Amino acid sequence: MRKQPNAGAEAASLEATQLLAAQPRYAAVATALASEILEGRRAIGTLLPSEQELCASFSVSRSTIRQALRRLSELGLVASAQGVGTRVIADQPRGKYVLAVRNATDVMGYDGPVRLDIASRTRITADAALAHRLNCPAGTAFIHVHGIRRAADTGAGISVCDLYIAEPFAEIALSEDLSATPAYRLIAQRHGIPVAAVHQDMGAIALDAAQAQALGVEHRAPGLFIRRQFLAQGGQLLEATTNIHASAEHFMYALRLGGE
Repeated sequence: MRKQPNAGAEAASLEATQLLAAQPRYAAVATALASEILEGRRAIGTLLPSEQELCASFSVSRSTIRQALRRLSELGLVASAQGVGTRVIADQPRGKYVLAVRNATDVMGYDGPVRLDIASRTRITADAALAHRLNCPAGTAFIHVHGIRRAADTGAGISVCDLYIAEPFAEIALSEDLSATPAYRLIAQRHGIPVAAVHQDMGAIALDAAQAQALGVEHRAPGLFIRRQFLAQGGQLLEATTNIHASAEHFMYALRLGGE
């Protein structure tokens, strides 16, 4: 007898779809399914639910599901056969790096050990241009930490990373632990102020010469810009970050909220 869809999984899938509303709906479905595969919830060799079941789980059309499955196939995670279904064939995408988000505050969960190579630390006050880039009030004081996030084993560049740590937590910017631990986690550990909300925006860009060199790709290659704000209870801004990644051949973003 075919297993009925799990209510918790349905809710998680719907929440992920809502949070990725800025993307096409098929992309939200694809990232949710990819995350299940990456986490081992759907083992290699097993079949995904039927298109009809996926339509019901995500409350989307069959066309949307087919586009999502096509995206998973492009990533090398699944293969479809007529009369059989869609089978999981790999638990890692063709891309080199994966950022798998499992809950609302764990947004730096890279697949594999990473480090932040810090190039500079500067006290700054947000002017109009920076305030617009970070979506924060002009005049906000930060410690700006600039660097490259790299794979710990190979040293390959994963992202061009800029951290804007709120001035009351300036000592976090000087901590050696910042190379391995996100600033918002250090703030929670040392100041007892946990993250209550994360605001995130993503957009496609063309990499400039410096970004392309840092990430090992060609100038003007496609890239992904991710801006995040980490907020405490009451809306206090703890940290704002920008990360610039290379294209899907080098990086994949996976989101799954809810469930275990």
